[in-house]
This record gives sequence, structure tokens and C-alpha cells, in this order.
Amino acid sequence: MIEQKTISITYNNQNFQISYFIRPGHSKTLLYLHGLGCSKDDFLSSAETGLLRSHTLVAFDFPGHGNSSYSTKLDMDDLVEITNLFIEKLNLHDIVLIGHSLGGLVALLFSDRYVEKVKAFINVEGNLKDEDCFFSRQVTEVDFETFVKKTFRTQKFRLQLSKNPGFRKCAETFGKYNAQQAIFDYSPTLVWYSDSRNLIDRFISLKLPRLFIHGSENRGLTYIPELVLKGLPVHEIPNSNHFPQYDNPSEFYTIISTFINNL
Repeated sequence: MIEQKTISITYNNQNFQISYFIRPGHSKTLLYLHGLGCSKDDFLSSAETGLLRSHTLVAFDFPGHGNSSYSTKLDMDDLVEITNLFIEKLNLHDIVLIGHSLGGLVALLFSDRYVEKVKAFINVEGNLKDEDCFFSRQVTEVDFETFVKKTFRTQKFRLQLSKNPGFRKCAETFGKYNAQQAIFDYSPTLVWYSDSRNLIDRFISLKLPRLFIHGSENRGLTYIPELVLKGLPVHEIPNSNHFPQYDNPSEFYTIISTFINNL
């Protein structure tokens, strides 16, 4: 049974109320890190598949997203440290990180910094290059007022009209939670890291099992051939775009299950 909970985390003398869910299991721990403007809800369907019944499933809302509080400006490095505090607070072990989009970048930086705490890393279209910054780059090009009144609303409307269930679900999240300030604050370092041109090398050089998952509609990502050439496992989810957990959940969780059962 999924348990919805809240814990208090103190970081840089600021207190954050972090909302999370956990479904206890007896095998590995799957910790999901969500994307920009998204929430832990994106991983709720993991508890509905029998493929992961033996594993502990955990996901939390980054500060300013979902039901987690937000009291001070944060960036990607702060999210890495808050993730570490969350893991320590819950005493999580044998962790398989599943990072989607922005969460994929946080998971990569975490795996690089705290490799001893990570058993494996599943990167679900996590930011690896400048081409991954469509929305976040738009955010960095305007002031906060313009972002709220124009950029955010335009993005939400575009997502609502998408043929992909994942994008429409993202639009619902945009409407359900008030994450504008956090999105605005997170975007500059998200873009900076993605433009730095070394994330692919860092991903390839990680000393742990890893998997890159992408939707079939995004097979044109320019760095996929390099990942394949370097021998990294790359799996394409059919009939899917940026949110395979919504577009094709059956295939998504089958691939995750196969990967972690072979660790």
C-alpha cells in the first residue's frame, strides 16, 4: 500500500516540508526524481504494476513542486544535497535512482557526487545536452512577471493540446500545483549544466550500472548514437514522447523491471 507522508528537512538553515510517497518492499529501493514543473505523482503508476511488487518504491516532490514547501531560492546543486538529506532521513539503501528530465540531471550529479549510495541509475530523458532545454531556456530569457503571465501560460496551453497523454498530464500538474517560482529559480542552472558540454562524459564515466530510456518520438536526440557507441544500454519506448510512464507505461515498467532484476 502506498503511504503519503511529509517530512521536515533543514537545509542551509531553511526548513522544508517535503511531500513524498513510499510503497515498502523487500528487495531494491527505487527512488524517482521528477522533472521541471512535475511532481512525485508521475511515478504513482509504478505501484500498479506487478513487475515491481518486490521493490520499495519512493518518490518525493522537489521544494516548490507538488506539495513540498518553498522558502528560498534553490538551484540544481541544492536539489542534489536535498536529495541526499531525504535519503539519509528515510535511511534508504540499495538505491536505484530513476531520474526524469530535470530529475535525470539531479540524479546524474548525485550519482557522480555520492556514487557509494547508488546501486544503479536509470536516466529517463534526463538533461545531457543543450538540446534538452526547450522550456527551461525560454524561462531564462524573460523576467519573472513575463514568465508567469506569458511563458508559463503558453507552455501549459501547448501541453493541453498535445496528442501525448504524458504532455496532457503535465499540463494538469501545471494547473494543480503552484510551481512557478521554483521553475523560474531552477531553470538557470538547469540550462547552465546542460550547456556545459560535459554531462554526457560524466554519464558515460559513472562507475555503476546505468540505462538511458527515451521515447520513440525523441529518437533524434543527437547524443543517442554516442551513448550506444560507448556501449551504454539505451532503450526506446514505442509510441512515446518525453513521458513514457504515461504514454506507454507497460513497456516503461517492463524495461525498468528487466534492468533492475539483472543487477
